[in-house]
Amino acid sequence: MAAFVASRFQGSDGSGDWPCRGEVILDLPAEVVSRYTRDGLVEALGPDRCRLVLGSWSWPGLAAAIGRFDADIEVVGPTELKDAFAHLARRYTNAAADGPTNLTTPPSSQ
Repeated sequence: MAAFVASRFQGSDGSGDWPCRGEVILDLPAEVVSRYTRDGLVEALGPDRCRLVLGSWSWPGLAAAIGRFDADIEVVGPTELKDAFAHLARRYTNAAADGPTNLTTPPSSQ
């Protein structure tokens, strides 16, 4: 029972893997990405690029986790991860369009 609970907190489904797993290429050095990646695989592809294989509970969650690196991203696969990036892009575009235009003035609380 303790192993099952521990695996849930680590993100795996008990089999040692995440339910959603994807692969991307980031325009960042592997040394930078590996500092912030606990259970993913990072492979250097040159001085300023790396391959990242990472998992999450959901495809949008995985896309958001990868997006936190603030770098150009090339999705290697699967298609579900590309779809999740498109889904989040639409949500972020809507949020930006509906948000305040002056960031120094807080939005009204009407």
